Amino acid sequence: MVRSFAAIVGLALVASAHAQLANPGFEDDITTDGPPFVGSWEGFSSGAPNTGVGNSELGPRSGARHAALNIFGDDNSFTGVFQDAPVTAGTMYTFGGWHAAGTSILDVGVEFRIEWRNSGTDTEVSRTLNGTAAPLPGAGYQEFSLTAMAPAGADLARLVYAIQTFGGDGPTNNGSIWLDDMSFVPAPGSLALVGMGGLMMARRRR
Repeated sequence: MVRSFAAIVGLALVASAHAQLANPGFEDDITTDGPPFVGSWEGFSSGAPNTGVGNSELGPRSGARHAALNIFGDDNSFTGVFQDAPVTAGTMYTFGGWHAAGTSILDVGVEFRIEWRNSGTDTEVSRTLNGTAAPLPGAGYQEFSLTAMAPAGADLARLVYAIQTFGGDGPTNNGSIWLDDMSFVPAPGSLALVGMGGLMMARRRR
């Protein structure tokens, strides 16, 4: 009975630290309707006329659709997607997915990051440095990832992927990035530590 209780506690703690994204393959529509941002991808952009993000069927890695982030000749512009996911402070998480160039000319900057937030105060606690794609993705899908620990005070992670044309990324400021099969999960080492913590708690109760 004690072993069974320990296993249940360990599994419960692992589940509490586990964070899976909704709509990882962009099969459902990207929204632009404001909060809440848990459970769906929210699109954003600078509002420039040739800049934006949406679902596309042109070249999914899997499934029927993917996200397409587009900037076609707009200077100092940006667009992207983000989603909030619950996290447990002190746990390492990996944010990642697959990206590809949707155009033969790709004169944009690529960045992805985790913004750690507190849902009670609706404020940002801290953020990771921007991950960047160097070299830029090509015609075939390439995997990207970023791993970081959720800091004290954070119970949400805002997962952001964006492209931009600041800082003279190229002569045309033109390009499209496709995204598919996104993920956000505890790093393997964190799962092991959380599971051990559950077993220790169970033994102390015994």
